Amino acid sequence: MTNDGPGLYLQRVDERTDEVEALVARSEGRVGLDDLLSDLPRRLRRSWAPGRAVHEAWRMDLKDQLDLRWWPQGVTTAADAGRDDTRGRRLVIMSSYAKKLPWDPTKHGSRLTVMDLDSLSYRHVLLVRPTADGGLEPLHVHAGGVVWHGEHLHVAATGKGMFTFRVDDLLRVTARDAAYGYRYVLPARWQYRALKDDGVADGFRYSFVSLDRSTEPPTMMAGEYTNDPARTRRIARFPIDATTGLLETGADDRSRLVLLGDGPRRMQGVVNARGRLHVTVSQGRRERGSVYAGTPGHLVHHPHATPMGNEDVAYWPEEDLLYGVSEHPMARWLFTMRRSSFD
Repeated sequence: MTNDGPGLYLQRVDERTDEVEALVARSEGRVGLDDLLSDLPRRLRRSWAPGRAVHEAWRMDLKDQLDLRWWPQGVTTAADAGRDDTRGRRLVIMSSYAKKLPWDPTKHGSRLTVMDLDSLSYRHVLLVRPTADGGLEPLHVHAGGVVWHGEHLHVAATGKGMFTFRVDDLLRVTARDAAYGYRYVLPARWQYRALKDDGVADGFRYSFVSLDRSTEPPTMMAGEYTNDPARTRRIARFPIDATTGLLETGADDRSRLVLLGDGPRRMQGVVNARGRLHVTVSQGRRERGSVYAGTPGHLVHHPHATPMGNEDVAYWPEEDLLYGVSEHPMARWLFTMRRSSFD
């Protein structure tokens, strides 16, 4: 059952086209996707991962496995992108956020990790907000979900709503010190601010996002993480403009959410795969995670399906596989699950 009248919106604000161009002028310029994919210096390795439904798994290098700063969260794939230049390539993008460390209070923001599963290689790309003088600052969001759709990347920002990037704005920076040592950055073009009508008790928290292909054109889905039984844990859908690939908005630049129902506590991601929702739920650092599958209000629990610390989920229809990531040091995997495991 859906509810298209909850008074919840995303409103496009803070367009930074001029700031992006100023940053381009002070960098080594835009870099094409093929150029980035030919410059992936880090190595993935195939791995075993715990979880009853795990089909395949990969681990990043030891430095990234041990890293206490960066925590993986969101996942999207070339199947979501639907681009001609990604067709036939097994590409995955993971989002992460940075924690402050006791010995280093610097705020590093959030980043993407571009992975090529054919070449078993990857690279990190810093997400930034461009400034009017051609500078940059890290984008400070939880990045709990990410969707790569056409020429855009959408990153969940919890109470801030969502930020949208153009893949073609990928830049190679001149001064790596200003970009915290990163060779490549991706500047935000727009923010979609989370809004609610007066009288609506709880604004929507964009804990994660995914692409929903059950509609034509595709839409986006979002959900709310919580471990508090008193807080909302809603799942919603909002439209994508078939022409621009951006969120479909009215004259007031607002996109209205359609509520689909409630999900379980501690949900970390949701996808619509072959007409059924598949929701990932974390059980913490020590216990393997769960998948709930079915329809809102009729979700069937599949315990111990994923590695511990599981996060977001994406669906690759041609492979009929669910892709997930897990977050804890030395228990970090990119992994797949057969969708049929949850029939």
